[in-house]
Amino acid sequence: MKITPGMYRAFTMVALPLASLYLMWRSRKQPAYRDFWDERFAWSSYPPKGEKPRVWLHAVSVGETNAAKPLLEAMLKAWPECDVLLTHMTPTGREAGRALVDLAPERIHQCYLPYDAPYAVERFFRQTRPTMGVIMETEVWPNVMREAARLGIPMVLANARESEKSKAKAEQVIDVMRPAFASFSAVLAQSDEDAERLASLGAPNITVCGSIKFDLKPDASQRAAARAWKSEVTRPVALLASTRVGEEVRFAKAIAAQKDFTRRALVLAVPRHPQRFDEAAAAFEAEGLRVVRRSKLRDAASIPADADVLLGDSMGEMSFYCALADMAAMGGSFEPFGSQNVIEPAMAGTALVVGPSVFNFDKIVRDGVAEGAMLQVETPEAAIAQFTRWLDDPEARRAAGGRAAQFAKHWSGATARMMTLLEEVWRTARKNESLMS
Repeated sequence: MKITPGMYRAFTMVALPLASLYLMWRSRKQPAYRDFWDERFAWSSYPPKGEKPRVWLHAVSVGETNAAKPLLEAMLKAWPECDVLLTHMTPTGREAGRALVDLAPERIHQCYLPYDAPYAVERFFRQTRPTMGVIMETEVWPNVMREAARLGIPMVLANARESEKSKAKAEQVIDVMRPAFASFSAVLAQSDEDAERLASLGAPNITVCGSIKFDLKPDASQRAAARAWKSEVTRPVALLASTRVGEEVRFAKAIAAQKDFTRRALVLAVPRHPQRFDEAAAAFEAEGLRVVRRSKLRDAASIPADADVLLGDSMGEMSFYCALADMAAMGGSFEPFGSQNVIEPAMAGTALVVGPSVFNFDKIVRDGVAEGAMLQVETPEAAIAQFTRWLDDPEARRAAGGRAAQFAKHWSGATARMMTLLEEVWRTARKNESLMS
């Protein structure tokens, strides 16, 4: 059945009770989903706009929020006259956003973006009154875009990516999604492939700027802490970075099958989502591996000598974990999740292996593999086999890490390119706002 924009608007209203049930279901493992329901359903007030012009920056979850940091810092510096409204859709995104608020707490306000129901987005815009909106990466909501267009608020899709999978989903409801994509004043794409897919969905004014994630600077204090830990750890560290559902079980079996692997290396497993820490620990313990938790340790010296797996059960410490690692396998790429951020371990100079599912970082992985900055394998068993080769040849491991770091450095600069284009939209938005006031 063909879905029209009017049918979509009606559906979003009818589906709101289902959204409540979804939040309750998610809150069983992650209680933070019970918080701020008033913002999700537009039952309360949002941060009101004052006298300053306002940039609305939307970052749905952790990855988008972390990626937004260089752009947010650049906007705060370039536009000292503005304040910023930072919105999210997930509790982990909101938690990560607190660190961004700390950049300028007097200028940055934070809340959830409400669900995409007409009355909710109308109330959100009426109260927050942004001068310009910037959406990070992929979060395109039809009612939000329709209301922004009605109010004359220019919208920019920044660090934009569109996988074949996402494009196929959008094409199933193209009569709804095409007007939403067409409403953007500018689209700042990560790659030529992303630009082509976005253009096919109706996005205008597309410029390829690269990925802003190459401009993220690792946390200096976390890297210093990692160096201190590294001096105490007697084995090379093999990082399983940002693992997703099903991956810990597969890696646990692969590691257990290599009888002396954990004698030669300390496995550092960092699940992507905090509600899965216990589940991840149980997966390794089921294979007879001894797990110790980061949260239970004072320092590296307190890691038991017979520990097989160090579980990274903390949030916001990926710079620490990447700097501590000698080699890494990228989570989300060994199950069909499209991979998590391969750039973080590359920037740390960590020898890197990725799995077959990389649609979220397709161009970056292809370039990285071509330049020898990372290796792509099919299975966790193959990843552990590559780790073993690097244990046998530390010089080759260090060389692989050096190529990864050089690759990350070479592709930096997307923030500056995006800001040049955002400046044009901002000037036009300010001018239009002054004419309307």
